[in-house]
Amino acid sequence: MKHWFPGLMLTLVLTLSAGIGSAAAEPQPLQHIFIISVDGLNYEGYVSAPVHNMKDLAGEGVWDEKSMALQVDTVEAAEASLLTGSFPQDHQHITVKDKIQTETLCDIVSQMGKKYAVIDGSGGKLQAYEKGDKTYYQVTGSESDERVLEQALKVFKQDRPFLSYIYLNDCRHALLSLDEKAYYETVKECDQALGRFINSLRQEDAYYNSLIVVTSARSSSPSNNVPLIIHGPGLKSNTRINNSMVIDVAPTVCKLIQADHPANSRGIMAVDALLLSPEEEQQTMRKWTDSLKSDRVSAWSKYFALQDELYQTIYQMTSIKEEKQNIFNFVGEKEDAINSLQNRIRTERLIYLGIFICMLAAYVVEYLILKKKFLLFK
Repeated sequence: MKHWFPGLMLTLVLTLSAGIGSAAAEPQPLQHIFIISVDGLNYEGYVSAPVHNMKDLAGEGVWDEKSMALQVDTVEAAEASLLTGSFPQDHQHITVKDKIQTETLCDIVSQMGKKYAVIDGSGGKLQAYEKGDKTYYQVTGSESDERVLEQALKVFKQDRPFLSYIYLNDCRHALLSLDEKAYYETVKECDQALGRFINSLRQEDAYYNSLIVVTSARSSSPSNNVPLIIHGPGLKSNTRINNSMVIDVAPTVCKLIQADHPANSRGIMAVDALLLSPEEEQQTMRKWTDSLKSDRVSAWSKYFALQDELYQTIYQMTSIKEEKQNIFNFVGEKEDAINSLQNRIRTERLIYLGIFICMLAAYVVEYLILKKKFLLFK
């Protein structure tokens, strides 16, 4: 008994330790959402720079290295599309002076009676999300991503918002410098700052019960591809998905919090990433099928409208061409008439000149005859 008792105790300790570790790693009910938009982060930067924290986060959750981003020119349009799941022509938030014309995740969270916070690292371009006290926090655009994440962590510790939306722009500034080495170094620094932020969430016991989304809303490379990383309760682990778009974030988040999609949302929730029961999968597929049917009708309606506009444009172009040809014909006839008149004037002038010359010659002959005649009588 003396020989096997220490081994039994060691086995028991290891078993308990493994159980505690599994319990710590087991996802808990969703209590917080962190959406981190890294403006300027693209597929090329993600696969080329040492972004160990992002890839560790992806390994514990779901990721798509080549998610399709939006081709937009302004921060406002891109971030509004990410939060609404719609395109700029739907939400119409193109500049800071515009209002968002459709529903956002912030609105949905507010309707659920929960708090949200927008930590704006752009220096004020996301002021449209300020709808009361402790909902919008502006950070100077020149501040580093690390400082912005520190501000986000400070807000989280103070107010515990259900949704925290964080905008970072160091990678975008580095991208605009056109220095590839500096860009990759900035992507690395952003990843390190993100790692410190995640470790702070672990210390706050807010990692396994939080949904964390890391992506970039707009395209910053010719490929138009950006990484999309989603980690949290209700999601599969170490799962790669394909053919996603950044506008899919909003409906996916809504599915996880059991809320309806934002109005006018064009995104599709990442079904392959969700932990769903067979019944939920069937229900989701039915809704997806209905949505695809609706989108098909909408797409064909737009196609027919475009065809009508095309035919009208062709008719107008044909009319313009005919009118132009008529103008050319009229101008040609006018030129012919002018040339005819000019030729007639020239002919008449030649005739008048001939008559004048003949008359002058006749006067000269008559003068000579008369002169000779008068000379005979002298």
